[in-house]
This record gives sequence, C-alpha cells and structure tokens, in this order.
Amino acid sequence: MIHPKGQAKKFKGYLSLLLIIALAMFSSVSCDSIFGTDEPEETTTEGTEANIIVYNDYGETLDIFMDGQFKFILSHGSNQTIEDVSLESHYLEARISNTDTFVSSTTIDVTLKIDYTWSLDDPPDINVTNNYGVTLKIYMDNTYQFDLVDEENRWLIDVSTGERFLKAVRASDGQEIASTTIDVNENKDYAWTIQ
Repeated sequence: MIHPKGQAKKFKGYLSLLLIIALAMFSSVSCDSIFGTDEPEETTTEGTEANIIVYNDYGETLDIFMDGQFKFILSHGSNQTIEDVSLESHYLEARISNTDTFVSSTTIDVTLKIDYTWSLDDPPDINVTNNYGVTLKIYMDNTYQFDLVDEENRWLIDVSTGERFLKAVRASDGQEIASTTIDVNENKDYAWTIQ
C-alpha cells in the first residue's frame, strides 16, 4: 500500500513533468506565442476598397459623372456610392439631369481605401449689400427683385448658372447707380456690394 505522502510526491512529479512539456510545446510552436512578439503589429483603419458617396441636396435631379464617364442619375434628397475607386485623383461633375446645364464639379484625391464624400448643396445665392447711402431697387437680368435700404444686405436665392446681370437704381427717381455681371459658374455663394 502506498502511503498518502508518497502519492502526493508522485502527483507533484507528474505535475512538474506536465509543466515542462507544456513550456516546451509553447516555445517550439513559433515566436508568436501567448507572450507576444518583439515586432509591433501593423494596424490600419483602411477598408478593402475606396468609395465616393455623392449626396444630392441641390433641389433637382442630377446626372453624376466621374472622369468624364456618366455614373448615375441622383434624385434630390438621395445619395449613391461610386464603388471600388482607384487610388488617384478623380474629377467629379454634376449636371441637371437630361441637360448640359453644369451645376458643380470637384476633384477628389483618393489616397486611401476609405469612403470619401461629395455633397451638392442648393443652387448658388448672391448676397447684395447696399452701402450707397440711399434706398435702392435691385434688378437681376432686368427683372425687379427687391428694395434695399442703406446699410442693408439681402440674398438673391437659387440663382441659375450663367452670366447674371445685376443693376441697382435709386428708389427715389429710378436713376441707375451701379451694375455688374456675375458669372455664376460654380455651386457657391456670390456677393455684390454697392458703394
């Protein structure tokens, strides 16, 4: 019969042997053990492909082009993705659907495999400021728009692209005070100050 002290000694021997085998297995598998490696791991937030998401808040349905190629029709209030875009600069253009009326363009430099965005906002506006000293009547393309008192500014909203002829006449006698032509060729806001 084996004495309990002897069983405990035998158990400790088996335990030591198992520990040595386990350590040998960990060290022989690879350097990438549970204890880690000496080399830092490469981490990235890049996806598997680059995409360009186009948002249309312009107010009209638009045709979207990339690098001169038609991509899709985009209705107002929606968005669509140009998928798997190559890593280089891409020229995007928007036109009012089924016309050649230019709305906006941009160049996106795609350098990483991430999502890029392009938002098309409402049509351009022109901010008119009266610093002339008297109340003026403002006309755009010879159509009356509004009266503008001294030191006041107002917006001409949703101006279509092309050359816009602006004129200011004195409200008291109708005499022309100033005029200008603004070439509205980008989807941005413009300004005219009358002095």
